[in-house]
Formats: sequence, structure tokens, C-alpha cells
Amino acid sequence: MASGKAILGGMLGRFLFRDARVAQVRDVSSRFRWMELEGEALRGVSWSAGDKVQVFLPGVGMRTYTPLAWDAARGATQLLVYLHGNSPGAEWGRNVRVGDGCQFFGPRGSLALTSLQGPVVLFGDETSFAVAHTLRNLRTGAEGVEQVFEVSSRDDSETVLRELHLSESAVVERAPDEGHLPAVAERLSAALKRRPGAHLVMTGRAQAIQVLRARLREDGVGAPQKVKAYWSVGKRGLD
Repeated sequence: MASGKAILGGMLGRFLFRDARVAQVRDVSSRFRWMELEGEALRGVSWSAGDKVQVFLPGVGMRTYTPLAWDAARGATQLLVYLHGNSPGAEWGRNVRVGDGCQFFGPRGSLALTSLQGPVVLFGDETSFAVAHTLRNLRTGAEGVEQVFEVSSRDDSETVLRELHLSESAVVERAPDEGHLPAVAERLSAALKRRPGAHLVMTGRAQAIQVLRARLREDGVGAPQKVKAYWSVGKRGLD
């Protein structure tokens, strides 16, 4: 049965959403697909690095993505879809084809990356690759940015990170019972110490963010923070 949000989205979509079509789509790895959406409704749009869009999936509701880029003159944007399990977003990403229609809401603010001054250390996971890409493009030269990711597959993730010019990122594979998080905390702590005054941007899995923030406090590692959980175990469709 369709959710209340899905029903409401279907009723209001014709008035609120931008219409686009899938112009290109390709596999980046076994767990990621890149796609380009284009349409007249995407022209002349104001977009900033870190903004989000919410794609409407009929019968399901909305799923949130961070655009990799936005061409307001041509009317096109690019998404990276993580094919995680059998979630609605993953199923859409696997099955989408060139020529398919798409409706989405946005772009609108999510992480205000343009307001950051000085060095930045970013934590995230597979759902954070797009925002890390936009951050690196925003910070020309990328000398003041470091990334640390927790991932399910190092090999699969490193393939995508190379494509996004993020191959220097620290990548830590997940372990049972959060056994990998001490290693992640060590890498974040080291990165912050290498870059005095850095901002810490924490994205991705809510549970990991909570544990890591507590661990850094215990270790006396402080930094101004921006936090945005993209998903949480046991919950669907976080905004």
C-alpha cells in the first residue's frame, strides 16, 4: 500500500516538482550508477555545492540525493545513486533507463558548504561521495580538504572515488559490532591535527556519526562541526 507521503506527492507533484528526463546513465561500479537528468525546468536554477534534490518515486515517496553538478544554462544535473540492498532508491537506480521521466523537488539547502572558511575534514560513507565531490570542486586545489569514509567494500568504493577525483581519501571497511570505528576516529583525529582550525563535516550514517562525535570528545579533539545524517539503521527516507 502506498504511503501517505507517496499519495500526497502524487497529488502535488504536478504543481511543485521539476520535470526532467534521464539523458545519460552508466554503471560506475557494481554498486553505483551515474546519471544525468535534463529538462527545461532545470534551466536558470540557482544551485550551491551541498544542496539536495528529492526525487519522487511513484507509490513510494521521495528519496534525497546530492547533485554532483548543475548546468543551469543547459538545464542539466548529475546524480550518483548508491545501489544499497533492495531499498526503493536502489531499485530505481538499477532500473532507470535513458529516456525515462523523472520528477524532483529542489534544489534546496542541505549542507552550507560555501560558508566554510579554512581547512575541512569530511566524514561519511557511500552516500557521502557526491557531497565530497562537490566540496572538492568548490575548494579549488583541494589542499585544505581531507575525507575519511566508512564503506562496505573498499575495492568497489575506491573505483568510484577514483572517478570522482577523490582517490586520496582514507577508506575504512566496516566491521561487525562497529569494530572499525576506532580506526575511523583515529584517522579523523589525525586529519584535524594536521589542519589546525579545520571544520569537521559529518555526513552519512546516523549511528556512526553519534559514536565518532563521542569518541572525538573523549579524546579531547575539538573542531567546529556541520552534521547531516543521510540515513539511519531501521529508518527509511531520511531528509
